[in-house]
Amino acid sequence: MNEENCAIYIGIATSKGNASNLQGGVGLSVYNYDGQLVDENNLLVGEIADSAELELIALIEAIAYARDGDCLYSSSEYCVKGFNEWLDNWKAKGWRKSDKKPVANRHLWQQVDTLRSSKFVEVRRAHKVGDFEQMGRAGDMARTRL
Repeated sequence: MNEENCAIYIGIATSKGNASNLQGGVGLSVYNYDGQLVDENNLLVGEIADSAELELIALIEAIAYARDGDCLYSSSEYCVKGFNEWLDNWKAKGWRKSDKKPVANRHLWQQVDTLRSSKFVEVRRAHKVGDFEQMGRAGDMARTRL
């Protein structure tokens, strides 16, 4: 991959594994800012509790993959708002939400926090119209792991 900043699109897919366990695939499609596909990556996530957990695992993988200045695109409002709006408040309140309940998937959000303190990335919400092709490719990458 070249040294310019990239846009990284995050896709997920789920299916029932053996014994009715939910498993997930994570796909990343990486584009330079000229819109050229420069890399693709995917992985299988064994057992997951729900899609929110998989979305967070996908965000963690994308942040770990990214370099300073990259922009990550996710269709998950949970991940985008968590990263941009909620994370600092959760930490300040001892990993509790405004209703005093514990933050779900705390261990994963703590990984997100650790990664975000080591590099600067933006996390944005992918839009169905403008980002359709890139998000579709990331989703296809995720499905190939299932």
